[in-house]
Amino acid sequence: MYKTTYPSPYQNIINRESEHILLSYCSLCTLIKGKKLSFQNVFVLTLEDKYLKNILKTLLGVDSDYELFKIFLDYDPTITKSKYITKFINKKKLCT
Repeated sequence: MYKTTYPSPYQNIINRESEHILLSYCSLCTLIKGKKLSFQNVFVLTLEDKYLKNILKTLLGVDSDYELFKIFLDYDPTITKSKYITKFINKKKLCT
């Protein structure tokens, strides 16, 4: 017989809370910019602005940028396929 594993209730709560914080942060970015932003635009804004990045890291309780962006990618893995994100990353590679 196969043993199925279910996420623990604790992990369920953490996931839902992280999702809520991430979406609230997206709303904050929209208010700061004064216009509607897509999830990809919020991701790029977070990459560019170290203050917003630190705010989100504090809200989520993570220490590294890697953990922060992993949360973004766990929420919406399709942002890695976005031409906008690819263009932004390639532009940054050329600058460094």
